[in-house]
Amino acid sequence: MSTKLIQLTVIISIGSILFTLESFIPTPLPWIKLGLANVTTILVLKWYGLKEAFIVAFMRIVIGSLLTGRFLNPVFIISLSGNISAVVIMYFTIVYGEKMFSLIGVSILGAVFKSITQLFIVYLIYLRQIYLFSMTPIFLFSALVAGIFVGFSSHLILNKLKPYFRSGS
Repeated sequence: MSTKLIQLTVIISIGSILFTLESFIPTPLPWIKLGLANVTTILVLKWYGLKEAFIVAFMRIVIGSLLTGRFLNPVFIISLSGNISAVVIMYFTIVYGEKMFSLIGVSILGAVFKSITQLFIVYLIYLRQIYLFSMTPIFLFSALVAGIFVGFSSHLILNKLKPYFRSGS
């Protein structure tokens, strides 16, 4: 078994645990989360790239949803769609904007795009009420806070684990 596969498996496990644990943390509004498991996606984007980040994000959402009893329900669909958009924007920001954006900036962009995507998915699939968009400022503020926290955490972890994770290992 390759070192890369082992590392990705460990990262998926950690992300799934964080996803599951975070579901038990009370929040001011039910749909606002800190997104601790997103640290794993950011790290994989930095260490390995887009394909691996998609795999990690998808697997941690599937496993976390199975563990919390939310597999294939609306929360699963909303979470998955938001994470897909976040992975894409963070990848392009890392690849093309690394000199302009710190890891915190990358994380904030990912959180903002994730929130906007989730809002649109809720509107398009579940709740076709225009008043839903009046909550955009709340979503964007929570994305800013979560993005800062996740980005800072990712930066710290990335620096600590740099010797152990090499792209393409």
